[in-house]
Amino acid sequence: MENENITEEVVKDETVDTQPEATPTEKTYTESELQKIVQDRVAREKKATEKAVEEAARLAKMNEDEKKQYEFEQLQAKLADFERKEARNQMAKEATKMLAEKGVTINDALLDLVVKDNAESTKESVDGFINLLNAQIEIGVQKALSGTAPKQTTSNVGSQITKEQFRALSYPEKLKIYNTDEELYNALNN
Repeated sequence: MENENITEEVVKDETVDTQPEATPTEKTYTESELQKIVQDRVAREKKATEKAVEEAARLAKMNEDEKKQYEFEQLQAKLADFERKEARNQMAKEATKMLAEKGVTINDALLDLVVKDNAESTKESVDGFINLLNAQIEIGVQKALSGTAPKQTTSNVGSQITKEQFRALSYPEKLKIYNTDEELYNALNN
């Protein structure tokens, strides 16, 4: 019973809301005026919808342009990378040529250390490498020359050796006698 009362109250409220009150200040419209109002309203909504569609298309196009811009930037980055690698390869060829002129050949790992981003830096690096190499060679030569001088032997060997002793000598010992005194070698060898 309580549910019926609630339903009746809702229905009563709806009826009251849907029925217009007759007040003398309220304006009444003719059918043609209503059609004109509706047409104006539809035209405004259509215009707003067209603007929204146009804006969405412009935004979609902008996104497409942004995609193209991104792809363009990626291609530019790849091109720059290829150009940088090509320049480095040219620098490596030039460095190899400069080193070859100085009589120096190096492996790729050392070449990578010598080659720089521009020609001037690469030339300075090659010159520095050659100077370092020459300095190390000079140090090695000085170290080799700093030892004691070899002992000088005289050809008194002939007066001390007999033919029997000569025959008992090894081949390198006989060769040493031949190199120091060929006449003595021939006399002992007969």
